[in-house]
Amino acid sequence: MGTEEADFRKEVNGLHARLGSLNPYELLGIPPGADTETLKRSYYRMARRFHPDRYYSSAQDELRHKLTDLFDAISRAYETLKQGVPGEEAPSTRTDSSEAELPAHWKETQAEEQYRRGVLEYKAGNYWQAIDAFGWATRLNPKKPKYWSRLSLALTKIPGRLKQAEEAILEAIKLEPFRADHYARLGGIYLKAGLKKRARTHFEKALRFDSGNEEALKGLEELGALS
Repeated sequence: MGTEEADFRKEVNGLHARLGSLNPYELLGIPPGADTETLKRSYYRMARRFHPDRYYSSAQDELRHKLTDLFDAISRAYETLKQGVPGEEAPSTRTDSSEAELPAHWKETQAEEQYRRGVLEYKAGNYWQAIDAFGWATRLNPKKPKYWSRLSLALTKIPGRLKQAEEAILEAIKLEPFRADHYARLGGIYLKAGLKKRARTHFEKALRFDSGNEEALKGLEELGALS
């Protein structure tokens, strides 16, 4: 390991250890009240430096996972400051009933914006950015099954993320238990993981809800070829 890489690992480990104690300004390294251009420059600089795509090899899983945590936190900090939101505690001081509903409305609006951003990033092949956007959408509004479903789909594109993809689609199934697409996607995850019996079970379940589901039919066809 070279000196430069060792220094970078040390920087990642140190910043990761402090994540829970840093506010958005501190994380991005900018003063409170910084203008939009300063915010953007700092965000893009840090996003490039700590992007998980820098480390794909299986030998560096721990480092890549820490980078993913950092990248997620940096993106959330940027979105929070960009919107000018003071923090989660501020809305709770409101007393007017109509104003008390604003935090939930804001979260729903922001979740939908993040979802749309995720769709665009996914279509562009930027899977880590898509995961970040869909993940943020699920945190803002965890009751939307389409957010979990899209998060699961994006996670399947990243090596070593099938377990997280499974967990995400299971959340979608909890919220929308009669949608064929969810079971077909879960079947696809199990197929990728080599769990053929589980894959077949979920493809067949998808077809019980929608006999023409293309993903399930394709999965069963592939299983037939593998048998």
